[in-house]
Amino acid sequence: MQYLNKREKILDAMQQLMTTADTRSITVSEIAQKAGIGKGSIYYYFPSKNDILDGVIERAYSRVLEKGKALAAASDIDAFCKMEIIYHACLESFNAAPDGQERAFIHLKFAKAIITHLRPILADILRQAVAENGAVCEYPEETAYIILLVLTATLDNRLVPMKESDVSRILTAFTQ
Repeated sequence: MQYLNKREKILDAMQQLMTTADTRSITVSEIAQKAGIGKGSIYYYFPSKNDILDGVIERAYSRVLEKGKALAAASDIDAFCKMEIIYHACLESFNAAPDGQERAFIHLKFAKAIITHLRPILADILRQAVAENGAVCEYPEETAYIILLVLTATLDNRLVPMKESDVSRILTAFTQ
């Protein structure tokens, strides 16, 4: 349990520092100080600063995956509603990323993880939509891939800047 607590403290510290500084300028010493642990202890949990960044991103997408798995297993929620909830969970996780130049780098890592790991979950939800509503979807895996590509592109507000309400409407329209 202590291992997880220190690991989470390190990730929390990195995430907090990323809100005020460029990741490249954040030092391991600053992360350790913010986490309230010794600098040497960080290397027990993470081999490098880049691994800490990967941990922050992994934590963000793992929450989306957990939500997706729980939704896929839920029998009392309509499949289309499940997709919309997943879209909003992705939006929330991506909006937690810091602004600035690194947002594109972080978005790329996040998008890769989401597309890779959420694809089979979303394909299952699409199969549910076919079974529940008579939706037509001959290729659920491929359709899930396309949906996730659109989703991750839409979440990158730097690509085509828009208000959160506009993003929400686009995702709702796409779900329908």
